[in-house]
Amino acid sequence: MPASTALRLLDRSRVPALDRALDADAAIERVAASGLRGRGGAGFSLADKLRAVRANSAGSEAYVVANAYDADPGSPLARTLLEGSAELVVRGMELAMVITGATHGFLYLHPEAAGARDAAERALAGREDIEITLGPGGFMGGEESALLNVLESKRAMARQRPPYPALQGYLMRPTLVSSAETLAWLPLVLEGAKAETKLVSVTGTVKKPGVYEVDLGTTLGAILDGAGGATSELKAIHVGGPTGGLLSAKRRSTKLDYDDLKAAGTHMGSAQIRAIGTDVCMVREAGRLFAYLAKESCAICVPCRVGTKRVQGILEGVSSSLGRDTDLPWLGELGDHMEQFSLCGFGITAPSILRTTMREFPEDYRSHINDLKCPTGTCTTLRARRYETMVQP
Repeated sequence: MPASTALRLLDRSRVPALDRALDADAAIERVAASGLRGRGGAGFSLADKLRAVRANSAGSEAYVVANAYDADPGSPLARTLLEGSAELVVRGMELAMVITGATHGFLYLHPEAAGARDAAERALAGREDIEITLGPGGFMGGEESALLNVLESKRAMARQRPPYPALQGYLMRPTLVSSAETLAWLPLVLEGAKAETKLVSVTGTVKKPGVYEVDLGTTLGAILDGAGGATSELKAIHVGGPTGGLLSAKRRSTKLDYDDLKAAGTHMGSAQIRAIGTDVCMVREAGRLFAYLAKESCAICVPCRVGTKRVQGILEGVSSSLGRDTDLPWLGELGDHMEQFSLCGFGITAPSILRTTMREFPEDYRSHINDLKCPTGTCTTLRARRYETMVQP
């Protein structure tokens, strides 16, 4: 990666001492001044979350949850961080508990993260106020409100918000839910450090796939170059994990920044940056992603439960040479409906797949619909006939 003097989580060997007598209000102001935003994908201000939980916890029990679930199987950021510095994550949880007045904490892990669990158990040896909890597996197990249900021994299904966890979270008590990466920054920020980096997972057609720590604002092209560069001609860069947008390789100059990515039509998400070669059809790739999302949806809300399956069906029909011109506006309408009415970020962000592939790779769609052939010659027939469950525009 490009040379940088920024403080890095993965290089930290010293863990700041815990000050249980710190001034909570002053600590929150320091976090606010640092501009620390959540590293879990949405980029929400950590200071605002701390302030809300502290205000709501007066006279009430409160909790802290460190989300280290790594829902995206291609982006093992939290487990990499824990395996290298579990003590830093635990110190962040401790400080968050002191600041919010929380009495108990949960370190929430994926059931397959054995190395991270071992490291966390060593860091928590002898403690009773922080416990390790394993999620159920599957993508939705890492969603903010779904994990609260898991902690309460319920199914991993999204909750209606508002009220947000800062008011009614675990057991309907004020709860800070923050990613392990965000909480690892908390003790460093309170010492005056600037949180200028982000853990990313670089995958796909690159020479050296893996987890890297890069400066926020680094271009996608520079990140791919830092991973050894692409192994073949680049067609697309998939940013944000399964629900993230697929950008043309021409957008290498797009910066890894919450606002820049949003402007490009995608989001930080799981911070996976996947290089895709020219031998991949974007229609089939979008259909493959929606097939995964349809399988992983918690199915509690209709826009997501029905929308993901319907989009999957249309995309598979298009890639099987059964598409029509009316499919494109219908896909756009389905995407708008999912974004506006889904219960959680899973369904809200999934339409970025549609918007970016139709905007960046219109020739792939047109080749399938107008010429009835795959532009890369790689698509096979998935459907023998169209199916329509509702009137299309």
